[in-house]
Amino acid sequence: MKKFFLLAMTAAAISAATNSSAQFGMSPLTTFSPSADGWLAPGEGGYTFLGTGSLERGLAYDPFNSELLLVSRLGGNNIRRLNSSTGADVGALNNTGITGGTFAVNKVAVAGDGRIYVGNLQGAMGAAASFKVYSYANNASAPVVAFSGNALTGARLGDSTLAVTGIGSSTRLVSGFAASPAIAGNNGYAVIDPTTGTSTTVGFVGTPPLAGDFRLSLTIGPGGQVWGNQGSLTLRETTFSGAAGTLLGTATGLISVAERAMAFATVNGLNVLATISTGDSFVRVYDASNPLALVLLGSGNNTLGALTSNINGTGDVAFGAQTDNGDGTTSVKLYAMSSNQGIQAFTATVPEPATGAILGLGISALVALRRSRK
Repeated sequence: MKKFFLLAMTAAAISAATNSSAQFGMSPLTTFSPSADGWLAPGEGGYTFLGTGSLERGLAYDPFNSELLLVSRLGGNNIRRLNSSTGADVGALNNTGITGGTFAVNKVAVAGDGRIYVGNLQGAMGAAASFKVYSYANNASAPVVAFSGNALTGARLGDSTLAVTGIGSSTRLVSGFAASPAIAGNNGYAVIDPTTGTSTTVGFVGTPPLAGDFRLSLTIGPGGQVWGNQGSLTLRETTFSGAAGTLLGTATGLISVAERAMAFATVNGLNVLATISTGDSFVRVYDASNPLALVLLGSGNNTLGALTSNINGTGDVAFGAQTDNGDGTTSVKLYAMSSNQGIQAFTATVPEPATGAILGLGISALVALRRSRK
């Protein structure tokens, strides 16, 4: 009887510990597009700000207005506001005074206090070029220049990364350097303080990270870690103090070498990472409880038919609103854009993670069972 009880206790613990992966779900947000498939395709429904000319590279979620912000250079320097439930265009951010750069607007991010930041693309044109970041108090305000300068003279900056952490005077923006041209220090990233209008270039002793590792994708991980990925399964995880960067390691577990754009979030107590493959638009969600050993939870792809190639490997991923389902699971909206391939919207259902106490119970039961057999 004792052995049966121990076996039952062990089975229950193991079942609970593995329940997280079993219950994860991912489905199209069908309300998001005119075709009710969760995919706002380029030009669908006559929408003119999503095309196939590599003119859209930035996407962010604004939780204060339940909107998506889309950077599109189709017809000018546009930061469009989209209804996050339907995908409908509801207007644009003010673009008065936005000038300069290889692209005057390229990426967008929303801080925890609701302030919106838009960055340009600084081409590799030497000291005369400036990386610019504009700040909006809210989606109805005019932009002001929060930063303009050279974080690393001669380097290309703002290609496809602009991440934000903190609020108020503690807000920091992070953007990665490109590998070309070959400038010493371009295996790191720039940290922008929009309050003081200053920048710090974070560098690393030795390699990896390699040149350009933070160029195509960058997200803020747990505890303010900076994660970068330019594809080929090279997801670098780092921390920094001042100008000194520390490489924590290169994560394992990514499925595709084309997974670039990504976003980190904590949903229902579980750390998760979402990515999009810029080759085929597949969106994947990983359990990032151990950041250096990612475990695939699920994937989806709402796109249909042939896709225009994303030759630059650019795009964005953004987590949206979370809803407690009352059954131990939380639903979270997930948006992913691969340039030239439109925007996909999903609802992901995330269960509570297995707790250390449950896992400990399982281990204790196994030890007790082993002892009872002696």
